[in-house]
Amino acid sequence: MKKTFNSADIVAGNKVIFDVGGNKYRIVGLVAFRSKRIFVLFVGTHAQYGAIDVKDL
Repeated sequence: MKKTFNSADIVAGNKVIFDVGGNKYRIVGLVAFRSKRIFVLFVGTHAQYGAIDVKDL
């Protein structure tokens, strides 16, 4: 995953955090590696991301 998306961080199993928009925004997705799909769980600003717990998504 890091080879393709160097700003991505894998956390809590299959959840991945992507930094986008010059590090202004975050996208949290649940990655289904077998089916090669990402289910978007959260899209927001860096400040909004700081107010959530990724484990609870």
